[in-house]
Amino acid sequence: MEAQSEQPQALKGIRIVELPCLDRMPILAASMAAKAFADLGAEVVKVEPPRVGAPERHEGPFKAEIPDPETGGLHLYLNTNKLGVTLDLRSKKGRELLLRLLESADIVLNPNMPALNDQLGLGWPILTARFPKLVVVSLTSFGTDSPYRDARGGNLVTTHMSGVGYETPINQVTDPPNQPPLKPAGRQADYLAGFTAAAAAMCALFHRKRTGAGQHVDASLWLAMVSMIRPSIGVYSHDTPDAPYGVRIRTRDKIGVPWVYPCQDGWVSFSPLTDKFWRGTKTIMGNPQWAESEMFATLTSRAANHDAIEALLIEWLSSQKKHDVFVKAQAEHVPCFPVNTPREVADNPHYKARGFFVDHQHPVAGEVRMPGAPCKFSRTPWRIVRGAPRLGEHNRKIFVERLGLSESELQALQSDGVI
Repeated sequence: MEAQSEQPQALKGIRIVELPCLDRMPILAASMAAKAFADLGAEVVKVEPPRVGAPERHEGPFKAEIPDPETGGLHLYLNTNKLGVTLDLRSKKGRELLLRLLESADIVLNPNMPALNDQLGLGWPILTARFPKLVVVSLTSFGTDSPYRDARGGNLVTTHMSGVGYETPINQVTDPPNQPPLKPAGRQADYLAGFTAAAAAMCALFHRKRTGAGQHVDASLWLAMVSMIRPSIGVYSHDTPDAPYGVRIRTRDKIGVPWVYPCQDGWVSFSPLTDKFWRGTKTIMGNPQWAESEMFATLTSRAANHDAIEALLIEWLSSQKKHDVFVKAQAEHVPCFPVNTPREVADNPHYKARGFFVDHQHPVAGEVRMPGAPCKFSRTPWRIVRGAPRLGEHNRKIFVERLGLSESELQALQSDGVI
């Protein structure tokens, strides 16, 4: 059931086609990019392979821990507000229907590798030539003009090739051989690349509005993740190899106080080094006598004696609860936040007050709660109009009502496995 609202939507009128990733090691960047558009009112037609559906349908977590392609949490989140159709893009008839669908589209999001696109006749040079006003967005591991264009990467590989994995955990490594680089949780490369592609596609639409011409947008997981280590790129480019920050980057060794500390009931991120922050830190600790030592009188001396500060801070923090430390530190303008568990995030009073988590009713999964708007617009707000589509839910709406197929043609295509 679709929710009704009289409020206008920011991207209403924009038509987008999201293609499925057909690789056995799929990326989900196109799904995230399409969600960014759909939740602000653009019409997104999500194309999925018949019978099996999109990869995220099979990743879970699932309602009641029972695998069901209609109730997986990742599917329910990534595909809100989309129309869902099924097409076998490996079949000639399936590709013909796709091309007809692209005739009225503004953007197509394609997460497949260049070689497969060329094989299917869906490469960006072909599509931009056939549809001069279309914005063709490629979302791949390494980009379509990269030396690695034909390599399979995915979230794990691109995270580590970008340097993000190498730097994780940052400023905490004391035994590099036994503390290897870590991958951040989930599929952050996919999601970041999705938002990157969505922003670039909007720029392409503004360009088309001025010039009338579409273009190719090339987004990669690898370079999207590289953008997350901009300070390190600057250090590599402009700093000397023996500079402290450069040494830490090159060796991964911890060179100062960490940014995360243990507390009585978990962990807290905490920054005490500058003069202002140090004064606030002394206040929240009750001005202990040791904190007045000459060893800690200046920023330079605190940096030189960071190991002593760290040990003494941990001694105090270990007797405190993380939320109490957060409240006290905020009152003194000391940068600090608790490291929350997923349950604590879901129950966070700040998120509740802002209405960040939203509920909607799904015809199969029932009531679904998920993260809401990434940003809030007063006149054209983000909202969920419909839940994630069931597999092939809108085949009739798109292929019969829009493209003009007859009911008998639709049934024949379904019998042949094309739809």
